[in-house]
Amino acid sequence: MGIKRVACVGSGLIGSGWAVVFASRGLEVHLHDVTEARLKRALSMIREKLSFLARNRLISGNVERLIGRVSASTDLREAVEDADYVQESVPEDYGVKKRAFAEISKSAPRDAIIASSTSALLISEIQRAARGPDRCLTAHPWNPVYLIPLVELVPGRSTSRAAIEAARDFMEDLGKVPVVLRRDVPGHLANRLQAAMLREAIDLVDKGIATVEDVDKAVRFGPGLRWALMGPFMIFHLAGGEGGIKRSLEALGPSYELRWRSMSSWTSIPPSARDKVLRQMGAMLRGEGAEDPSERRDEALARLLKALEAA
Repeated sequence: MGIKRVACVGSGLIGSGWAVVFASRGLEVHLHDVTEARLKRALSMIREKLSFLARNRLISGNVERLIGRVSASTDLREAVEDADYVQESVPEDYGVKKRAFAEISKSAPRDAIIASSTSALLISEIQRAARGPDRCLTAHPWNPVYLIPLVELVPGRSTSRAAIEAARDFMEDLGKVPVVLRRDVPGHLANRLQAAMLREAIDLVDKGIATVEDVDKAVRFGPGLRWALMGPFMIFHLAGGEGGIKRSLEALGPSYELRWRSMSSWTSIPPSARDKVLRQMGAMLRGEGAEDPSERRDEALARLLKALEAA
């Protein structure tokens, strides 16, 4: 299907980020939220980020013309009634998302794809509230949406293969890098990997083994550099030399087992860890000064994307 008109339901950080991506490709974007004040803030953010992308030569085209493709409305039916694709980005709550899917599916065209930005919830549960659950799926971006290419596409129990394929093609046309999961699981793919590392990072701070600052440095100047170029399996393969991943599994397996046995497996953040992380993070932020870390992040990401493209 040819997707020309898109609707963004929810205009917060993620919804607005999606709108930037869609608008940057010259698509007609209908933005929805429940108050005019939220929409006003979102439109300001969209203009700011489109200007940022143009200034860094990550998009072409006149910013004013691109922002002119974005309309905003507090009327959900009006926002989705002629959409080819709807991206839902309402709060991370089953009740809220189910109500949104029920309303969207009632007003959007029957062949419109309806995608959720959920970072952890199961689309199999959410799509139960929709008319035509076969066209519903998860399309989870990574923040900032307008810079990070990854999108996780997750089918629910009722999702059709055609919907997944159409969403994948659409994401590729947008310049995104989609990964398609074979089935629904809480947290999808990349967030589960991140959650595993975050638990170990928090635990190392809680046990006094390292500070918040040193944990961040260890990731940034160690594995993080390699992760920008290749994933864990390829890295593990290269660690095996001529024997590749088979050699790594044989030679390094016992070493990894030793590490895994010493790692914590808690599923609720210990209060002592929470206190230490908050205190140390506060000190680290004070050391950063008044500069907004997200602005520095975006500027650095823009340069990194260009370097990765050249590499």
